[in-house]
Amino acid sequence: MLVLCTYSLRAARAVDILDVAMTHHFTIARRGGRWEYVETPELRAAKQEIRRLNDAVDILSVSFPGHDKLTRRERTMLAQIVLGASNKEAARALKISPRTAEFHRANILRKLEVRNLAELLRLVLGRSE
Repeated sequence: MLVLCTYSLRAARAVDILDVAMTHHFTIARRGGRWEYVETPELRAAKQEIRRLNDAVDILSVSFPGHDKLTRRERTMLAQIVLGASNKEAARALKISPRTAEFHRANILRKLEVRNLAELLRLVLGRSE
């Protein structure tokens, strides 16, 4: 196995090489004649978060009635709602307090003149009752 990374592996024992390699941001290894990218758990989590946020943007890329009434932050919160996030989960993802997330959710419902999340989702996703 051949490993390329940003850390000197001279002092590493053979059993430690993959652990050392995985702690760095960019590492590739050649195993069985094939080059592989070695991903850290943090990088893997960041990629998943980016995919999730891109999905949220895709959800809201189509206009819906009342779209222009919402602030940019409310549209971001709406994306979290459409993805099924609770206030607490949305707050964590958006790096705001749960109370602020609740405030955004209430404003969204009020501005779009819907009474509950089911009505909100029907409006945003374009599904009839």
